[in-house]
Amino acid sequence: MDSDGSVRDKAAIVARTKKAKWTTSALSDMKVTQHGDSAIVTGTWMGKGTDADGKSVNAKEHWLDTWVKAAGGKWVCVASASASLK
Repeated sequence: MDSDGSVRDKAAIVARTKKAKWTTSALSDMKVTQHGDSAIVTGTWMGKGTDADGKSVNAKEHWLDTWVKAAGGKWVCVASASASLK
């Protein structure tokens, strides 16, 4: 779930990410809380540039990703959400 409330699948996220042009993109305040074969990762993202639609962006967001350990021990992100910070 994106900070604007939209929901996208993996293919749409990858396509939008490839089209965006960032002059600044930084992660901070990351925290991992593991619960057996699952983990919650939270943090803050700040970015400046243009999004996939060419719109100017100057944003700061909190985000949360949910990861699970799949067969073979590989960690896979299964859900992600973010919220804009004012």
